Amino acid sequence: MCMDIDAAPRISARPSTGFAGSVPDLVAEIDVAGCACLPDAVDEGWIDRVRSYAATLPADRHDIMIEGAGAAQLGFIRELTSDPALGELAESIARLACPDADPADRQFDCALRAVSGPAPHRRPLWLHYDASVLTVVLPVDVPDAAPGRSGELVLFPNHRPYRRWVLTNVLEKFIRQSDGYRRRFQRRARWGVDTEVVAMTPGNAYLFWGYRSYHATLPCAPGTRRVTVVLHYKDVHAGSRFLRFAKAVRALPGR
Repeated sequence: MCMDIDAAPRISARPSTGFAGSVPDLVAEIDVAGCACLPDAVDEGWIDRVRSYAATLPADRHDIMIEGAGAAQLGFIRELTSDPALGELAESIARLACPDADPADRQFDCALRAVSGPAPHRRPLWLHYDASVLTVVLPVDVPDAAPGRSGELVLFPNHRPYRRWVLTNVLEKFIRQSDGYRRRFQRRARWGVDTEVVAMTPGNAYLFWGYRSYHATLPCAPGTRRVTVVLHYKDVHAGSRFLRFAKAVRALPGR
């Protein structure tokens, strides 16, 4: 189960159990609780390799995101995504959750994220929706700080359905991922009622519906850093020419 915000994260000394679990049970848990946890999914050796790499990143930047081809070429991410057990589990979960998704789309979209405290003033939480059916977060470093200042994952779970039309998805994200909407949403949200706050433990894997859940990272205390590896699996609109065009435009120099 996902940990409550008042539960202190710990570093497991147990060996990795890998990506094993009952697919129907995991899907049901995500549907009901918003998030499911696979304990001890990766071992300490893998965590240490990610930490060693993260230690080389600039310490004076608040938010560092390595994604796309830059993330895919990292050895510890290649090792992770080449694990047949992870691939089989992700495909089985995504197929059960969204049967209409493209069966040929079996690639992980990966990222390494490092967030250092404190957060910039006057900025709302970076609430957003992912493009993927399934999002998997693997915490590597978690701040040892008070609840709400430890970089917890905050979810407004299952906040929207899968959109039939890609244009509906694009317009919805354009509106709801604006800072103005985020501020209004945070003021009106019923924290503790509509939300699931997950205090994560290094070594575990946390699974949720990335496309359907409005989610963000809570702030980190000053002088601390949160490091995670994030996997997105099964793009809901993988075959959309419109989305490919939009991504190409965003990638143009100067944008």
